[in-house]
Amino acid sequence: MEHRMKYIVTLDGGLDKTRAVLFDLRGKEIDKVVVDNEIISVGDYREIDMNVFWDNAAAAVAMLMEHSGVYGSDVVGIGLTGAGEGLWPVSEGGEPVGNAVLNTDRRAKEEAEYVTQKNPGMGRLVHRNLGLYPNSGSPLMILRWTKRHRLEIYRQIQAILMEKDWLRYKMTGRIVTDFSDGNAGLLHFPNGRIPNQMLTVLELHDAISKLPGVLDGCTTAGELTEKAARQMRLLPGIPVAVGGGEIASGMFGIGAVQEGDFGILLGDAPAVGRILNRRQCDPSRSSRNYISHLTDDLAIELISTLDIQRNVSWALDELTGGYDLDLADQLVAKSEPGAGGVLFLPYLMSGTERIKRAESRECGCFFGMTGETTKAQMVRAVYESIGYAVWDAVGDRDQIDHIFFGGEMEQDSLLPRIVANVLDATVSVAGGSEFPSRGALMSCGLAIGAYTTPEDAAQQCARLRQVYQPHTKSVYVDGFRRYRELRRALAPIWKNK
Repeated sequence: MEHRMKYIVTLDGGLDKTRAVLFDLRGKEIDKVVVDNEIISVGDYREIDMNVFWDNAAAAVAMLMEHSGVYGSDVVGIGLTGAGEGLWPVSEGGEPVGNAVLNTDRRAKEEAEYVTQKNPGMGRLVHRNLGLYPNSGSPLMILRWTKRHRLEIYRQIQAILMEKDWLRYKMTGRIVTDFSDGNAGLLHFPNGRIPNQMLTVLELHDAISKLPGVLDGCTTAGELTEKAARQMRLLPGIPVAVGGGEIASGMFGIGAVQEGDFGILLGDAPAVGRILNRRQCDPSRSSRNYISHLTDDLAIELISTLDIQRNVSWALDELTGGYDLDLADQLVAKSEPGAGGVLFLPYLMSGTERIKRAESRECGCFFGMTGETTKAQMVRAVYESIGYAVWDAVGDRDQIDHIFFGGEMEQDSLLPRIVANVLDATVSVAGGSEFPSRGALMSCGLAIGAYTTPEDAAQQCARLRQVYQPHTKSVYVDGFRRYRELRRALAPIWKNK
């Protein structure tokens, strides 16, 4: 009898795009379809029609199956991930209550300022319960705004979901979330319990009934319904995994699955994180930011959400005329370590960053330029700034031993090499791409028994492309000292900007 390969379909409901990716069980990406999300943007509002979003996601899977030529009978699971936070409200009848509010929406900025700045004790209470400080895109703040300004809509909400949870509900009819999204949004870190005191203080105690159940991300939530299967051109009954948020899935997808691992994610869900034992993380004794990882015993310390990709993209567009990593690497190779004394502060996208190291209004800048400064030195300064920014966020680079690095880049790119040298740490570059989708593959594979442990899943699906050992340069110690002094010196200017 012919033995046919089995496959897992993953859906990544990202912020701007939704990705349907087909993987085999060995982690090979077979095919993918990417569709733009139809975002409704008016003033501070960033919304999406939930039914249109689902229809487009289902159509992407249908196109994927048609284009790949894979039989629906050979698909053994569906993995999920998606952008975190925001608010995806569902009524008692299972229909959307208006549009979903995305995590980039700013309508609740005054609520966030009230909780974090005018009443910092409330902000600390939220952090002690959730592991994260609230911002304008937090479900709590959006929910509080909705109750204060759209009470009739608030009363219609029966369940509060995240992006991937809505997709799963449409596939299975089951309303649940996972620990990574649940803790980041509404539920107690690290146990997923209901934070009664916090909700009472925030005047949201009546929201308790709206909270979804919470399951481990590497378990099965239900089976694909006949209606969803018809839309997706799949067979009904396929197991649908719980999955996790994009950052947790991205860390999983680059192979950061063991306690002590560091991960650097580029792309749509940028993050710098450290993997810790979940039970050793106590937000009541630390101001650090935590989310749960995809396995029940691990957490991710969110050190930074620095958008490395966009800083590098801007620099290449402006300095070289386009996003050409080969050309950029050629320029960087012409410049000595230390970039001739030029520094760059990579805070170009501070308005979208969830976790920040500098002041809330920071912006990017070059420093140390002279009439002799070259484009090569400026591009190298941008590369080196990534290592400096991570060092600055961690505080002590001696805490970093091994970094898993995930981003779409050319073979033998100089960026991870320079990061290794600046941080004096081994950098392992993950192979492939679509790392949150790859993490969704791994969590689904664990849910259906295709992999035995997270380490087994990583070994099969998160293979490394390159490993760079550090070549320590004393110039980077001095460069970091100057970088940190510059960041601190600019803090009062940013504050009054």
